[in-house]
Amino acid sequence: MALLSSETSSVDGTGEGERMGKLSARKSRRGRWKVWVGYPLAFLLGVFLAIGGYTYWIREKPLSPGAFSQNVFLIDQLIRSQLYEIGISKKDILLHQSTSRKEGETIWELSSMKIQLPRSLPFPLIEGNFKRGLSVLGRPFSIQSSLKPESLQLEIRVQGRVTHEITFLHPQASTPKTALRSKVAIVIDDLGGENPISQEILQRNLPVTLSILPFALHSRALALEAHRKGREVILHLPMEPHGYPMVRPGEGVLLYEMDREGLIHQLSKDIEAVPFISGASNHMGSRLMEDPEKMKIIFSELKQRGLFFLDSRTTPQTVGLQTAKALGLRATERTLFLDHLQDEEAIRQNVERLIRFSLSSGRAIGIGHPHPATMKVLKEMIPGMKEKGIDIVPLSAVME
Repeated sequence: MALLSSETSSVDGTGEGERMGKLSARKSRRGRWKVWVGYPLAFLLGVFLAIGGYTYWIREKPLSPGAFSQNVFLIDQLIRSQLYEIGISKKDILLHQSTSRKEGETIWELSSMKIQLPRSLPFPLIEGNFKRGLSVLGRPFSIQSSLKPESLQLEIRVQGRVTHEITFLHPQASTPKTALRSKVAIVIDDLGGENPISQEILQRNLPVTLSILPFALHSRALALEAHRKGREVILHLPMEPHGYPMVRPGEGVLLYEMDREGLIHQLSKDIEAVPFISGASNHMGSRLMEDPEKMKIIFSELKQRGLFFLDSRTTPQTVGLQTAKALGLRATERTLFLDHLQDEEAIRQNVERLIRFSLSSGRAIGIGHPHPATMKVLKEMIPGMKEKGIDIVPLSAVME
C-alpha cells in the first residue's frame, strides 16, 4: 500500500508539473503575440492621433462676414501700398471696377483692375513683390499668378474666395507709321424705345454700334434706318437675371427654365424682331450667363446663323467667352461700362480709361446707354480719340 501510494503520488506530481509547464508556455506565447500585435496597433494609433492633431491645428475656421470684410480691406491696403511703392499713378489704372459677390452669409466686392506698367518694371519683379507682401500676412490669404509675355495676372483669395483680380500690361512698343492703329468699339445699349437719342445718333453720324432690344416700340424701324445709313446693328438679347421675376429684362426674355426647344424658339423670334443684325449681346442675364449648358444651346444657334456675341459681363461668374470659344463662335467681352453714373465728369474719366486701355492692348470696347450726358461726352471726345491714333470701329471689327 505504501508503495502504491508512493507511485501514485509520483505520477500525479509529474502530470501536474507537465500541465503547469504547458500552461506557462501558452501564457508566454500569448504574451509574445500580444506584444507583437500591440506594436503595430500602437504605431497606427499614434499615426491617427498625429494626423488628427495636425488637422486640428491647421484647419481654418470659416471667417465671420465681419472678419472676412476686414481681411478684404487689409488686401486693399496692401495693393495700394504696392502700387505706391512702384510708382503707379491714377492715370496708369486703365480699369478699376467692383462687382458684388455672395457666398452663404458673406457678401463682398470683387475688385478688378487693369494697370499699365512702364517697360522699366518687368513683370517678374511685380509678381515677386506681391507674393512676398502677401506671404507676410500668412493664412487665410493666397495668391495665384499667370505670367505671359504681354501681361501679368494676379488673383488674390481670402479663404479660397477670389477678392481681387489685377492685370498688369506693358504699353505697346513703338511701331512704324504703317502699323495698325488702336481700335475702339462703342456700343449703345437699350435702344428701340421712345428715345430721341436714337435719332440723334443717326443724324449726327456718331460711329457707334446700335444695340437694339426686341419688341420695343421702334425696334424694327430703328434697325432698318440704321442699316440704311450704314450703322452696325446688334440684338440686345434679354436674358434672365438673378432676382427674376422681380427684376424683369422685358419682352422676349430667355429664361433658365426653358428647355432646348423653348430657348431656340424664343431666340428665333427675338432675332426676327430686329432686322439686319450682325451679332448679339446680353441684356441683363446674370443667371443665364452662368450656365454653360444653356449658353451652348444659345451660342450654337447664333453660330449657325453667322452671328457673333458680345458678353456684357453682367456677372463675374459669366461663362460666355469660354463657352463661345469652345464652340468656335466669334465672341468677345466689353472692357468697361461708360455710364454707370450719369455724370459727365465720371463718363469722361471712363472714356479716358477706354482710350488708355486701347492704346495699351490695341483694342477696347465701351458700352454706354442712351443718356444725354453720355451723348454729350462722346460727341466731345470722339474727335480727340481719332487724333490720338485710335480708330472708332464697328463692334464686328474687334471680334476675336
